[in-house]
Amino acid sequence: MIGILFEKALDFYGAKAKRNSAELIRAQYQICTRQLPLVYTILLSSIWGVALTSRAVAPAWLVYGTPVIFTFVFTARIHHWFNARSEFETVERCRRAMAQIKLLGAALPIFFTAWALSLFEYGDHVIRVNISYFMAISGICIVVFMMHLRIAAYQVAMFVYIPLVIRLLLTGDSALMTMGVNLLIAAALLVVVVYVQSSHFRNAVKSEVALQRASEHNRTLANLDSLTSLPNRRLFFDNLNREIALAQENRRRLAVGILDLDGFKAVNDLHGHTIGDLLLQNVAERLKRLVGGDILVSRLGGDEFALLIKTRNSDAELLLLGEQICAVLRAPFLIEEGRISISASVGYAVYPDVAKTAHDLYECADYALYQNKRNNRGCPSLFAKEQATELEQRGLIEQAIRSANLDKELSVYFQPIVEVSSGRIAAFEALARWHSPQVGQVAPSVFIPIAEQSGRICEITHTLLAKALSEAANWPHEIKLSFNLSTLDVSAGERTLKLASIVMHSDVDPRRIDFEITETAAMGRENEVQASIADLRALGCGISLDDFGTGFSSLSQLHALPLTTIKIDRSFVSELDKNQAGYKIVKSLLSLSRDMGVECIVEGVETTAELDMIKRLGGRLVQGYLWSAPVPAEQVGVLIAKHEQTCLFLAPMERAKGQERAPLS
Repeated sequence: MIGILFEKALDFYGAKAKRNSAELIRAQYQICTRQLPLVYTILLSSIWGVALTSRAVAPAWLVYGTPVIFTFVFTARIHHWFNARSEFETVERCRRAMAQIKLLGAALPIFFTAWALSLFEYGDHVIRVNISYFMAISGICIVVFMMHLRIAAYQVAMFVYIPLVIRLLLTGDSALMTMGVNLLIAAALLVVVVYVQSSHFRNAVKSEVALQRASEHNRTLANLDSLTSLPNRRLFFDNLNREIALAQENRRRLAVGILDLDGFKAVNDLHGHTIGDLLLQNVAERLKRLVGGDILVSRLGGDEFALLIKTRNSDAELLLLGEQICAVLRAPFLIEEGRISISASVGYAVYPDVAKTAHDLYECADYALYQNKRNNRGCPSLFAKEQATELEQRGLIEQAIRSANLDKELSVYFQPIVEVSSGRIAAFEALARWHSPQVGQVAPSVFIPIAEQSGRICEITHTLLAKALSEAANWPHEIKLSFNLSTLDVSAGERTLKLASIVMHSDVDPRRIDFEITETAAMGRENEVQASIADLRALGCGISLDDFGTGFSSLSQLHALPLTTIKIDRSFVSELDKNQAGYKIVKSLLSLSRDMGVECIVEGVETTAELDMIKRLGGRLVQGYLWSAPVPAEQVGVLIAKHEQTCLFLAPMERAKGQERAPLS
């Protein structure tokens, strides 16, 4: 019967506890593990204080029997709560423990008060005062210690102070009655304090929970990509460092794959960032479905993804996986009722074959990807040990670029652009040269991409442009300057303003300057590039499209650009007299330039046979080693004079040949 009543009481208090949050229940439980041993200690002290005070007047069984029972019970409870400090309980266990505390918070004060007041009847005035003192002090201490558990504190105050105050008021003793009134006022104020402080405690728990949730949310934001919900760069490297440690401990292989989307920038610029974001989300979903749970997919930023491969990482398996990824991403994406096609390139590096740290492993995979995009776009590739020397050299070059004195180390060479009919020099293309004290002479094809990645390309452009303009100021006014710009040079308005400032502070008429951009630059960040090109054209400068025919631009996009010149890439010119496909392409591009009303320069002319073929096709301007290799600035004057003299002899001969030569259809 008693057990049933106890369980029903627990259910009652437990039902009330369920209204509280799990965090509040756990916080109350944690405080109980620290403070309940003190509560039981205070109760034991008070019980034995009351017993010893009454030992001379009350029966021995009443004086000592109850304290002995309480001592055993309280000692067991003290031991229980000391052990609970080191244990982690579930929320349900905590709720049940709180229900037990509330039940005991009602039962123990009732037993304690009944026992103490029974001794009260045996005592004289002094003993009664002492008993009242012990009951009042112990009640105050327990209520204060149980303040975080409002119901338990209220029960202690109610079951200790109300019976005590009533008994004191019934004594007829003015001193005891005054004590009773004071205790009543103190108990009432104590209840108010309990209410206020318990509310503060609950609010503090709520604030801490909110802070923890905000912290968890921030941690999620810090470690997950908000667009795709994939692990981001930070979490990728955390996972990579951990997996390298495990791989080292277990002596197993670990592979990292870096994946980059080919054609994403064009999609982003053509369709807008919203479609670009949807495309990235679709890519992430395809990757997750393909690789499953064994491979961790992360988004490093932009259109770059990473794969952390713990199993199935033999060379053959990695290349097979790469082929599957490339095939999956080549399939068209259906986004907002439109079909979008892209491709992907993947570079792999394997621990411990080529690198032993997270940074080095990533760099190797990234270098494999970089080489793959240059030579074998749209396919997977593995970083080979032979590439380690190249990567090391690349790192040295990057460090040298970061610390370079650009004004001292950079120089400009010039290659002439020649009129086919007269042999006169129409312009010079400025070509960058860099001699570093640390790494020696470095080719532009090597250091320019590294400079773009390191962030110094704009500084390099400004230094080279100032040097080139300084030289061009000394040339005859009919000779123009052709100067190459990086994608980053025309990707923002403030950078264009800097270029314009350098031009305006030079002694060269802006109409003598042609800025060359590649198709890749023209198609990337299309709006910004068009605005920058328009600003340069408004200044009076010409705009040349370099390496025309090698990119992925559409004619409609090119038509939107205010171009003045296109340059046919040398890959179409090589052995033009023997290569029928190249011949048709050059013929078509020359015809296209005439239709567009822009000038056309044929690059890479190295033989007289190629030159003759270009003449027959109606080419007007050529550039190549047939006329001259790039020369330093001090040799430009000599080259101009030499060509002027040659023109005097060639002009009559060309006129005679022109009369004899029939047009080539």
